[in-house]
Amino acid sequence: MKAAPISCPLGWRQRGASAIEFAFVFPVLFLLVYGVIVYSYVYVLQQSITFAAQHAAEAVSSVAMQPVESYDKRVLDHIRSTVTEQLRWLPEDQRSRVLGTSGANVTADFSEVDGSSVVRVGLRFDLPGLFPSVELPLVGKVPPLPPALIAQATARL
Repeated sequence: MKAAPISCPLGWRQRGASAIEFAFVFPVLFLLVYGVIVYSYVYVLQQSITFAAQHAAEAVSSVAMQPVESYDKRVLDHIRSTVTEQLRWLPEDQRSRVLGTSGANVTADFSEVDGSSVVRVGLRFDLPGLFPSVELPLVGKVPPLPPALIAQATARL
């Protein structure tokens, strides 16, 4: 005599399959979404410091040339205050990565090009420690980020 097959609902046999599929897909999906968020923020940071450097270089033209002996210091102070104003939307700890103590990390180089004065404003945003990353075997650090974001702008005086 042959035994009758056990009848069970179709969904009951597939009960654990979706959980196993989710366990395989979720880490990849999570890393993809996390990467999009991190790179979007890094892109916004890069555009913001580039804009701040451009705006600071353009703002140098508004500094009066007289008296000449303190001109470089007044220009540097004006550049630092302009960059601080442009990056005021950043949280304080991130703003201090760009500015340093009292704007010490904001650089301004003066030079002569074709007989006219030129100022080059430089900003650097150090990224390590800003976002948590995961070290994956065979892949490496996820998401891979540069050590710093750098922005420069030049203006003719």
